[in-house]
Amino acid sequence: MHPVILIAGASGGLGASTLAVATATVLSGGAPGVLVDADFGSGGLDVTLAAEHAEGLRWGDLAEHEGEADGSALRAALPMGPVPVLAARGPRPGARTISDVVRALAREGPVVADLPAGRVAEPPWLGLADSVVLLVGLRPRWLRDAQTLGSALGGARGRTLLVTRGPRRSEGVGARVGEHLALQHVAHLADDPAVVRDEAGGRAPRVRGSVGQTARQLARALARRSAATDRDVPDALAHAVPGTEVG
Repeated sequence: MHPVILIAGASGGLGASTLAVATATVLSGGAPGVLVDADFGSGGLDVTLAAEHAEGLRWGDLAEHEGEADGSALRAALPMGPVPVLAARGPRPGARTISDVVRALAREGPVVADLPAGRVAEPPWLGLADSVVLLVGLRPRWLRDAQTLGSALGGARGRTLLVTRGPRRSEGVGARVGEHLALQHVAHLADDPAVVRDEAGGRAPRVRGSVGQTARQLARALARRSAATDRDVPDALAHAVPGTEVG
């Protein structure tokens, strides 16, 4: 089974969806990954990937699914951007369907789920997650949002990684924020005007600049965590860290 990684912003507008796309793309270098939209109240993550007109299954097509799913067939039927994406559109599936589909996809490759801001504890996501990535802004209100959300993580706090977001000059603050929130700080996502230009031009996020750097740092942190817990390091994570052996 490959890892299921949740990425969520503690507040809205921090770029969690962009980071999720970049992280899924990086992890797909070791195994065929999938990006999963967990924000059923949004316009669809396929828009972020500039794949909203591509043919393929969306969550609404799977809303009535029951029982075990064929992960390989599912993955092959998804719209393709930088990685295949299962986007929100149509009826919302139930928690059991979400669990069955995500586990089926995780048998084929890593799954990166993009959660709505501030709602990481919504079922069934925490129960599916091997790791949680929390993106936190550095303004006072955003830090308070993170503190409130952190209390909802419960037993998942120990498998949660912190990424801060703000100007590049604020990078050194991340470790102190991690201490304050009692979360492991692994990267700082610096503001990058190129991301805004790509979005305005209708282009999918690219693995470059600060977003690409942060996605690679996340992949390395995830691989180190797997190795430190004596778990087999999946191919999708091992390729991110030179010299890491796959169990």
